Amino acid sequence: MKSPKVLEVNTSDRTDGLSGFSKDSIAYGIAVLVPALIGILSISIYTRLFSVAEFGQYNQVYNTTLIVTTLFSQWIQQSIQRYRPLYKSSGNLDEFNKNLTNLLVLMLGFIMILGGIGSLFRNELGAYKQYYWISLLLIISQFLFLIFGTLLQADFKSRKYKNFNVLTSILKFGFGLIIVYNFYKHPISIIFGLILGQIILLGPMFKSTGLSMRLLQMTKLQETIQFTKQFALYGFPMIGWFIGNSVLNLSDRYMLEALGSIKDVGIYSANYSIVSASLGLLAMPLVSAAHPIIMNKAYTSSKSQMEEIISSFARIYMLFSFPLLAFVSIFHTEITALFLGEEFRVGSIIIPILFLGLILWNLAMIGHKGYEIKEKTKVMLSFVVIAALVNLLLNYLLIPDYGYVGASIATLASMAVYPALIKVFSYKFIRWKINISSTIKITLASAATALLVNLVKRYFDQLVLLQLIIGGVIGLILYLLLLFILKELSLNEMKEKAIKKFLKR
Repeated sequence: MKSPKVLEVNTSDRTDGLSGFSKDSIAYGIAVLVPALIGILSISIYTRLFSVAEFGQYNQVYNTTLIVTTLFSQWIQQSIQRYRPLYKSSGNLDEFNKNLTNLLVLMLGFIMILGGIGSLFRNELGAYKQYYWISLLLIISQFLFLIFGTLLQADFKSRKYKNFNVLTSILKFGFGLIIVYNFYKHPISIIFGLILGQIILLGPMFKSTGLSMRLLQMTKLQETIQFTKQFALYGFPMIGWFIGNSVLNLSDRYMLEALGSIKDVGIYSANYSIVSASLGLLAMPLVSAAHPIIMNKAYTSSKSQMEEIISSFARIYMLFSFPLLAFVSIFHTEITALFLGEEFRVGSIIIPILFLGLILWNLAMIGHKGYEIKEKTKVMLSFVVIAALVNLLLNYLLIPDYGYVGASIATLASMAVYPALIKVFSYKFIRWKINISSTIKITLASAATALLVNLVKRYFDQLVLLQLIIGGVIGLILYLLLLFILKELSLNEMKEKAIKKFLKR
């Protein structure tokens, strides 16, 4: 097998800099916006259809499938992002596609064999026994959907990526509702909907990636083994990283069930879903658009240039995320009143806590790009293990006395540990520079906006939705005004950028 070499990339190509960022961010924004809105809508419906215990049980099953899917897919996803540009630049893309097709077929066989072996122990699952086979199907459909989506991202096919994500979110939601209302009013019907919504699109999605079953050549298994080794050396440490990530994000649910009750899981999961959906509207488009740009830019840029690029993305993220934190801190009660069933609303207090934790975590997703570029995935793994251990310890200490509030505090603390470690030790690789002046200004503008909106929000509390809309509009105007006053945003600079973009057309 030919080893791809790093070649000079045409500096006029849009992957060379940030010129494609705005366009990709819009595409990824739509790809996240629609699923997030549908996710919030589904939470609003399902928390009114099912009890906290039923919803908690469904979340435990769904979260477990996410962990298992992560175990099987993330090392391949990360390696695709890392090596596909190299194979493409060196003219070996056909070789890449052939070996990846072989690898995917082998992985599907491996998953099904493990699933068959695992079925022998289904009776040990108790109340979760009924979810076993449907969970296996969900893992397989998620695995393929994630791999195909990663290929589209790596090839900068952001429009196709957006279309498939939007379509599958609509189909999953639609099928779930149809099954729940017309056939079986049970949380397992939601999972049936998730599977149907993905399977329908796997065929056209597969075709869009450039892969084909005609590329399947098991006679050249030795090449595929070498290809897999290359993926494994880079991606296997990332399995540990994503498992650690899953522990950070999901272990609190399992510990809540063990140390508290399944009802605590339902309340916590519903409120957590509101946070992840709303912040996902911002974080995922930025991170998804930034990742391929940063990784491609790494082949033609100096260390100092990469530091500036990473710093720029981090500043953009803070500009959008900090005012959102201010908004949910003021309106967390109103948000749950609008989107959650009555039994779930008592957990609204954890929304600002979790929101801050996820902001710090997603900020680190940009900050650790220097480690990814230098292939220091083992260092990243060690940091996430430390954060996960902190999470487990704090959950053990806090949940017995404070329940889901204690779990949210544990999540915040552990999600702060990872970016802190990334920042402190980044000087060894590509330094993660944070613009202190910008951070202070953005924080001040967000805090001042929160205080002012909090003073006036009681004057328009007749209708929850109207209160949220008015509060959001007033807050946005105040925040932008304060940014201009603090000279964090410049009107002249924005005009110049707009003119340059217009002239390029």
